[in-house]
Amino acid sequence: MTLIVRQASLFLMVTLIAGCSTKADKKPQSDPVKVKTIRIQKAPLPNQLSYSGTIEPDNTADIGFAVAGTVNNVNVQEGDQVQQGQLLASIDATEYNNALAIANASLEQAEDMYHRLNDLYQKGSLPAKDYIEIKSKLAQAQANKSINAKHIADSKLYAPISGIITARKIEKGSTAAPGIPAFTIIKTDIVTAKITVPESEVGAIRNGMDAKVYIATLEDTIPGKITIINPQADAVSRTYSVKIKLINSNKRLLPGMLTNVFINTGKAVNTISIPATAIVRDADDLTYVFVANEQHKAIRKRITAGLLTGSNEVVITSGLQEGDQLITNGQSHLKDGSVVIVE
Repeated sequence: MTLIVRQASLFLMVTLIAGCSTKADKKPQSDPVKVKTIRIQKAPLPNQLSYSGTIEPDNTADIGFAVAGTVNNVNVQEGDQVQQGQLLASIDATEYNNALAIANASLEQAEDMYHRLNDLYQKGSLPAKDYIEIKSKLAQAQANKSINAKHIADSKLYAPISGIITARKIEKGSTAAPGIPAFTIIKTDIVTAKITVPESEVGAIRNGMDAKVYIATLEDTIPGKITIINPQADAVSRTYSVKIKLINSNKRLLPGMLTNVFINTGKAVNTISIPATAIVRDADDLTYVFVANEQHKAIRKRITAGLLTGSNEVVITSGLQEGDQLITNGQSHLKDGSVVIVE
């Protein structure tokens, strides 16, 4: 009796397990998703190079006094727009004025002595040695006057270029010294967008080529021309410095602004471009698309997107191949491996 009960219990357990397995196997699958696709083909597009860059001033000047003294006047502040020749600051020139007065007196004395002795020399009554000595004293007195006159002129500091004061390093009452910068002026009526170009692409760039410079801060694109290609590569990165000249007559472009620079090389290359609407971006900011394989399943593929063309298509630099069947409609309802029906 006991054996019969055990066998019945075992049969019941097997039946239950089999029933559960059957129910699990019969789990409903998601319905196929209707999609639209296009066959990817390469097409020739203008070879446009793009780089990130920075706006730089056309010229930067660190200026200071050529003579020492106490600053008695400062006429400009940081951020002021100045014109070439404008007075920026001055130092107390009392000492130099006194020195010039002494130099003038010495020069008058030397000139008087020269005129009297020159007449004697012309008559043969003065030895040549004495005549040369007085000529030397006269030349020294003239040079001494010129030096002191220049010291007075150097006590006033003028702007050598038109631009913007970006640094003011002196204050009234401070001591100025030769060779120590008092102001920094940047010239901004013309600026440059500086980019770094890898060795593999620098050969396609030439002086005089047109470039388009997009400034995100201003939401504006400005035309420019390549003016400088530094022939010396960076020793570490092996990149070359390239500058694009930009006219900045309205002073909107400020040094330090970030830019995107686009350069059309004038050549065409076969590239893959797809509709921008086919691209999906997930919560992790990963960019991908779906392609349909021969088994009518959606395969998710990571891509690297490049430039946006004028026809609202995106150039794909990696992730897709010619012949792939790209899903262009219905991809928002897909996941990797979903069954699709191509309409």
